[in-house]
Amino acid sequence: MKTKAYRPKKRHPLFACVKAVLRIFCRKPRLVDLAGTLPPHCIVIVNHSAKSGPLGMELYFPCATVKWGAHEMLGNFAMRRKYLKEVFYMRKQGYGRIRAGLLATFEAVFSPFIYRGMNVIGSYTDGRLTETIRKSEKAIACDMPVMIFPENSDGGYFEEMREFFAGFVLFALRHRQNTGEDLPIVPCYFHPKKRVLAIGKPEYAGTLADAGMDKREIAEHFRKKVNELFYTYCWDKK
Repeated sequence: MKTKAYRPKKRHPLFACVKAVLRIFCRKPRLVDLAGTLPPHCIVIVNHSAKSGPLGMELYFPCATVKWGAHEMLGNFAMRRKYLKEVFYMRKQGYGRIRAGLLATFEAVFSPFIYRGMNVIGSYTDGRLTETIRKSEKAIACDMPVMIFPENSDGGYFEEMREFFAGFVLFALRHRQNTGEDLPIVPCYFHPKKRVLAIGKPEYAGTLADAGMDKREIAEHFRKKVNELFYTYCWDKK
């Protein structure tokens, strides 16, 4: 059976209204742009900062993107609620069971609309990541940059990135293997409290791999690049 070509979902007109309302509560950040005009074929990596990273990047990043997000949030209501309660609120943010349950129940109702509006592709930490990469390849073919939040947040969310998963590196190297194109990877840092969105200069996973670095080393290289943006533009030196 022939697989349909991936196309970013057409956004519901109401989502533009939702974004307009959200901008009232999420004030526009100061943009620090070291990259200039981004090519449509690129990978953007950025810190998650709980909900603030995806939301802030959706509202204020200079161009539209397709995003990787937890696949559980694209499942049914029970799956979404369980993930929000047990993983996002209790494990990652330390909320109590009752508070986490109430928030998760409320958000699980509306999250599919938000996720569709943000053009989210479900991401995995196991072999099913190949499906995420396949859809991401097709998004790039449609001239849509792919935005990825690679930090390991199992212990919570921190201003300084402590570990990056290497899925974005695997995607970049697989894309080069399949197409010959070495996708630029653009590091970014979003700080909601200081209202700063810093976009760094792009680098290339393929070039780093040719220099002898493996996937974990390349992921670590980009983790440091994201942290450099934090320390340069967001860190309070006092």
